[in-house]
Amino acid sequence: MATATTNPDLAPAGVEIAQKLGLLPEEFERVREILGRDPNFNELSIYSAMWSEHCSYKNSIRLLKTLPRSGPHLLAEAGEENAGLVDIGDGWACAFKIESHNHPSAIEPYQGAATGVGGINRDIFTMGARPIAQLNSLRFGDITAEARSRWHMRGVVKGIGDYGNSFGVPVLGGEVYFDPCYTTNPLVNAMSVGVVRTDRVISATSHGKGNPVFIVGSSTGKDGIHGASFASKDITDTSMDDLPAVQVGDPFMEKLL
Repeated sequence: MATATTNPDLAPAGVEIAQKLGLLPEEFERVREILGRDPNFNELSIYSAMWSEHCSYKNSIRLLKTLPRSGPHLLAEAGEENAGLVDIGDGWACAFKIESHNHPSAIEPYQGAATGVGGINRDIFTMGARPIAQLNSLRFGDITAEARSRWHMRGVVKGIGDYGNSFGVPVLGGEVYFDPCYTTNPLVNAMSVGVVRTDRVISATSHGKGNPVFIVGSSTGKDGIHGASFASKDITDTSMDDLPAVQVGDPFMEKLL
């Protein structure tokens, strides 16, 4: 059995490591209260992911709660399933999902945008729906003055198009605006739309003990590690050090799924 002396990931970790993982000092103290001891690196990594803005919406949840969550044609309340689901009549429903992939696209435009498309397609077909269309809303810096903005635009547009073509779902439309405020951190919002029979909708939740868990997809690599906590950080001069946090897409495997 591994111990703290043989595995450094099991040794107690301090607030400095917590801050490198994106946790605030007060959040580190809260983790200590919950566990009743100092957390180790593995535990801090889990908390940094689950408590990140990317996963928990801890900063924006107050605004999100002001939006409507239910309606006469909604088949799933906001936040209840992997994607939104609207009854469109005649036994059919429309599933849709919008997701931003801003930070990954800022440091690796091609894979950052491509995996953003892959993520929302996943959320559509895991509802039992078949994706039929993709859209996007993009913001870049001044491409006439900034080489970085041109790099962002070329990589993002190619990443979105290549993933959609490989996956077999067309990009039907989008919008793009340019402003110097987006030079460092572009905005990359992708949307996927699918259709499903209302009697064939699949729920994202499962309850009960003894249920089997199946992990399906590409082989797990080192890419994407600490991706959630990275996506919740500010973009700085050292953000390129987080390049391994950007996941590498595999549209052909996802198409098989």
